[in-house]
Amino acid sequence: MSLLAATYLAPCNRPLYEFVAEACGATALVDGGDWRELETRQIDLAFICSPPLIWLGDAVEAIAAPVLMDPRFGGKPLYSSEVIVNRDSRFQSLEDLRGARWAVNEPSSWSGYWVARQRVGSWDFFGDVVEAGFHERALRMVAEGVVDGSAIDCHVLAVVLKRDPKLAARIRVLETLGPAPSQPVVVRAGLEAGVKARIQEVLMGLKEPLMKDFGVERFAPPPDYSEIAAIVTASSSRSP
Repeated sequence: MSLLAATYLAPCNRPLYEFVAEACGATALVDGGDWRELETRQIDLAFICSPPLIWLGDAVEAIAAPVLMDPRFGGKPLYSSEVIVNRDSRFQSLEDLRGARWAVNEPSSWSGYWVARQRVGSWDFFGDVVEAGFHERALRMVAEGVVDGSAIDCHVLAVVLKRDPKLAARIRVLETLGPAPSQPVVVRAGLEAGVKARIQEVLMGLKEPLMKDFGVERFAPPPDYSEIAAIVTASSSRSP
């Protein structure tokens, strides 16, 4: 059976998703556009953030989630968001950013959007909120002084700063938000049960050097996303 995979997550981790998709039997990995296309497009396997998992309902099924090598998470499928500012800025806490310029990545992201909104209560907390599109762009906007702060997925932050140590010298972490259940690997609901089981079995057994290069120890069964569901379904707003 020919499988099509798609990623809706950070571009910097695309080689990881390519490897995982191929291991699961996908013949191609495409860059997803709007997560809503998973309701209608015949994508068999996808890497998405947790809010779309909730919004998609019965259209997809979570079958796994990554366990990061970060020791803070104790070998569980969890991750966090790091509130970052420019190294030379005056800000010493998230509260100091009241009225400041803030970057979100995009409204379907837990780590770059919803977790910060949950923490500050309303986007009115900031003086200006701009949409960067993805985490790495928001990170560079902070480093370059275009905005004052942003919440960055800890996994993405670690991968980008490992690749670009000079960038690490230009930012500071003020606060950690989380942890939260890590992003799910999903399959379309209509996929044959035997194929779903085989994909999940492959995911549970993956332990390759490439994964460790990207900070992933292994994949685990999907965690409980009910707390995220309660937050993202309580609000009808999906934009800053």
